[in-house]
Amino acid sequence: MTSRREGHVNDLLKQLCVQHLPDCAPDSAEVSRAYQRFCRQIDVKAAGNLDEHKVSEEIRKALVSKKGYNVASSFTDAYDRLVQLDGPKNRVAVLHFLHLLSSSNSRADIVALPGSISSIRKSDVTSGAVSPALIANREVAVKKSSARGLVTPRYASAVISPDSFDGYSEADLIRDLLFVFQGIETNAIRWDASRMCYAPSPLIQLPKTRLDLAAKLAELGYLFRQVKMFVEQRLSEQTYGLIGQAFCSALTGELKEYYRLIAVMENQNAAGKLSLHRLLVWSYDTFDRLRLLSSLCAQVGTKYGGALASSLHAFLQSGDPAYHGLAKKVLHLTTRPLREMLRRWIYEGDCSDVYGEFFITMDSNVVEDSLWESKYSIKMDMLPCFISKEMADRILLIGKTINFIRVVCHDHEVINFPFSTVATNSEGLNDIIGPDLNSHISEVYKITSAHLIRLLKKQFLLCEHLSAIRDYLLLGQGDFIQHLMDLICKDLSAMSFDIQSSMLQSKLETAQRATNAQYHHHEVMNRVNVLKLEESTGDTGWDTFTLDYNLTGTPLTVIVNNDSRETYLCIFRMLWKTKRIEHGLKRVWETTTTWKRVLSSLTRDIQPFRHLVNMINTEMQHFVSQVQYYINFEVLECSWKELEGSVDSAENLDNIIDAHKKFVSTVSERLMLDEDHRMVMVKLYAVFSHAINFIAVYDEASDVLKRHEIVKRDRELKIRANTDQGGWGTNAATEEAGRAEDMKFKENLSRLSQNFNTIRAGFANSLEDLLAALSKEQDDTVKFLSLRIDFNEFYRGQLKVK
Repeated sequence: MTSRREGHVNDLLKQLCVQHLPDCAPDSAEVSRAYQRFCRQIDVKAAGNLDEHKVSEEIRKALVSKKGYNVASSFTDAYDRLVQLDGPKNRVAVLHFLHLLSSSNSRADIVALPGSISSIRKSDVTSGAVSPALIANREVAVKKSSARGLVTPRYASAVISPDSFDGYSEADLIRDLLFVFQGIETNAIRWDASRMCYAPSPLIQLPKTRLDLAAKLAELGYLFRQVKMFVEQRLSEQTYGLIGQAFCSALTGELKEYYRLIAVMENQNAAGKLSLHRLLVWSYDTFDRLRLLSSLCAQVGTKYGGALASSLHAFLQSGDPAYHGLAKKVLHLTTRPLREMLRRWIYEGDCSDVYGEFFITMDSNVVEDSLWESKYSIKMDMLPCFISKEMADRILLIGKTINFIRVVCHDHEVINFPFSTVATNSEGLNDIIGPDLNSHISEVYKITSAHLIRLLKKQFLLCEHLSAIRDYLLLGQGDFIQHLMDLICKDLSAMSFDIQSSMLQSKLETAQRATNAQYHHHEVMNRVNVLKLEESTGDTGWDTFTLDYNLTGTPLTVIVNNDSRETYLCIFRMLWKTKRIEHGLKRVWETTTTWKRVLSSLTRDIQPFRHLVNMINTEMQHFVSQVQYYINFEVLECSWKELEGSVDSAENLDNIIDAHKKFVSTVSERLMLDEDHRMVMVKLYAVFSHAINFIAVYDEASDVLKRHEIVKRDRELKIRANTDQGGWGTNAATEEAGRAEDMKFKENLSRLSQNFNTIRAGFANSLEDLLAALSKEQDDTVKFLSLRIDFNEFYRGQLKVK
């Protein structure tokens, strides 16, 4: 019995040598020498001294270096199953021999595949009834399948039937289908590239119904092949991104469940309990799952990031609960990186996005001053369809607010989220689809926005600075403006280049200390500065003087930015011009009322002249008072009240910015400083120029009157003195000089009266043009100015007469 077994082993060894040297004849000398060499290498007793674990490790390392990790992993799985067979007794010798055989010749390419070992029964191993041809045939199948990249580590040795299908049974067909299910073609069922499917060979001698059923079942292999190829291709791309990798991981998890089903089917087939119809029944649900997975892969294509999540979300519209459940599961696993990005953004303001998958993008080139306006934005192509634009805007605001607090406000106080213990990781968001996310985002949005607004109001004095802008730049602090005007009006009448800004700044501080402005916060008072505009030839101080409120160095520049400061500058220039005219006309009225006392000797001579001045002054004062009423009550007060309400009820910083922009825009528009009202403003400034000319001519007339009054009084004093000395009060020369002086005074008075009449006529014409332009305005508020100026239709009547 022993000799017969030894002869059988010798025959097997010879067959191995023949297959090992395929180019040599079986009875050649080279085969004989190889046989003798192998016999010398086989020494079971010597092998008994070997460490089985060491031998298996050497084989695994050799497979890694020659065949790669897939084959080495397959060997490890097969070796573990061989150990579980509890035999053969000389297992270490067999392993040692196969290892020597594989490394004995460079032409050898015999590898101990797991499938070949796993398919050996214990009785076959112990009896030596293992066929080397079976190993070779399986090796061919593995090489072909490996070339297509479809061999899995667990099933890497598909049994490929010979080209002749004589005796091919249903059991063989089921066995081949199990390999096809894993994307491994066999001789009986091959991949048809033209039809993109696995097709049974037409040479198989089985009933057509069986072959049709096999072709239908082979579709499962096609679906598996599509999903697996998609995963392998995408994972090989270095820039596919975290969301794409999560999607591939979700698909791999589903394929693992599929592998478990294949393992169960193999066990059932090994027990002889599996038929084609039972295989179809077992595969029914799997068909639906793989069809969905294949559809997901096709729909996703090369998309990544938020666009990938949007593609998956479309499959949730299915009414099939199983279909819907699988799609939701895959989407939930895929969006895990998206939830983590979202968590870091809304709690930490972190926008780290290496692969550009998040729908919030950051421009690293933007400076700190423009952080709120330009640094962060929404990428619409990466915005998932299940996140609305309104919610995305809130998410953007949350992260921007946190970064603004940290970077611009330099406040590193931890924002107190009452539910932070629940949302410390991405699972805290739990489901990114549904009402939970919306309520979660809304709560975080309210807390972060309230923290920033509270910081701006308490630490950076937002309301105090806005009130100071109204008091200083919009002339709301009346006593301060009046006192400042009194202090600098004479200085501003000089040429602009002769005026020092430091002198004006000093008088500004004096006016602050002398009025109620002294009670403003010191931070507010330090922000007000005198600013001289660019000078032109012939400009006086009135043309270049302005006030500026500088908020540089504070976060409030995001609200009162450079554009707003320029608009405030234009508004101040217009209000300051109006205030200058009001101050000048008031001075005209005050000095005119004193003429009767101061110019007592000229009272009768200048009565018509005085009446003319008073008439013009009254008309201009009426006009200026109506304009100032319109500015203060119809424009500034109403707009300011609206701004105060908006700031008090603001939910976020954007609401305050928008409210301030609206305030500045409304004031500028209603004061006719925008481009649409340019012609109206030109006509208004024409009226102002006549009023300014009137004040200048009045100052000249006042000087002429005072000089003549002094000359006349000196002459009367001399006459009285001469009379008191007993002489003549006057003589011919003195009388002649007096008459010449009186004649010159009358000429000056006539010239000044003519100038006043010219100014009055020009003022009336310009005012009529202004009223005509205002009556054509579409804005009722602007049109209301014409009604206030001409409430009794006096000017309109004059216009009709003309």
